[in-house]
Parts: sequence; structure tokens; C-alpha cells
Amino acid sequence: MLTWPSQSAMTAISTPQNGTEERSEEVVPGYRTCAVFDVTQTEGKPMASIGKFQGDPRHYGEKLSAYALSLGIRLEYSEAIRPVHGISEGGKITLLPDLSSPEHAAVLAHELAHEILHHQPRRAATSKTIRETEAEAVAFVVCQAVGLETGSVAQDYIQLHRGDAKLLLESLNYIRLVAGRILDGILENQTLLEVRAA
Repeated sequence: MLTWPSQSAMTAISTPQNGTEERSEEVVPGYRTCAVFDVTQTEGKPMASIGKFQGDPRHYGEKLSAYALSLGIRLEYSEAIRPVHGISEGGKITLLPDLSSPEHAAVLAHELAHEILHHQPRRAATSKTIRETEAEAVAFVVCQAVGLETGSVAQDYIQLHRGDAKLLLESLNYIRLVAGRILDGILENQTLLEVRAA
């Protein structure tokens, strides 16, 4: 059982000695209860869950960090940004300190895409939907290239920010250029076949 605070309005009607009716309203604090259940008490297909990053980024997490630093972008870690996993602030990326290794690489790739794509004059011509769709698509390409399993993370994130296939097609050139630039910066003359074989 779960309880939560609630408020009720009560109207009091009184008739003083002069015979006129008076109304007064008072807010009365209280609590309501409701039944809750555990997922083990349910039947049927499991509920959909938001995708998670899996796999071993190997040394590419460190290479992404080194690449960011080579571009003059500071990397910082802070709990204060929670609930988001990362923030790009034009010359500085802040990440949560407790990200798993695959999450760290994926979130850093996403924030690097913001740094490269969206901290320039073009930003004024884009919406948050465009910026988040482009950054997540870049992160998806980078993660796939270095062997991270992304499941439905990119799709979930893009849909959360109201991105769609039309927007992805319109932004494809930007996505391709930035994903290529990041991969060039971290692969050091390796081909994608060599990366996947390693």
C-alpha cells in the first residue's frame, strides 16, 4: 500500500443568530492510500525497457577522452548534473562520474557531437530536437564502429526528443561528417574491419 499527501476543500455552512446563511471554505490536509503491486504478481509479456549500452569499449573510451582534449575541450565529472548523463557547454563536457565503461564512451561520443556540431553559428538555426537527434545518431555510429551494443538506446532517445526518420535524413550529411571526424580521431589509421577484428 502506498500513501501520499492530498488536500480536500470543505465548506462549512452556518446560520448565526441574525438568520443569514454564511459559508466558509477550509482546506483540510490528509492522506490517500492506493494499492500497489510487484511485477512478480503480473502475467504476460515483460514490459518494454529503455535500451542499455553493452559491450567492452576497450581502449576507445580513453581515446574519446584524449580526442576531446586534443580539440581543447575540458572533461569534468560531477554528480550535480544528474539526472542527465552528460552536458556539453562549448569547450567543456561534464559527465556523471559513475557511468559504466560502455555508457561513458557512448555519452562522451554524444557530447562530443554536440561540441563539434552545435557550438557554432549553425546552432541558432537548429531546434533542440535537431540537436539531440544529430548528437545521438553520431553516438550510435561511433558506438557501432567500436563494437558497443546499443540495443534500442539511440531509437528511444531520438523518439524521446521527438526526432523521426525525416529529420534523420535531413541531418544525414552532418551526422556522417561528424561521426567520420570522431572515428578518424580515435581509430588512428585503423580500418573499421581491423577494429571489429581486434
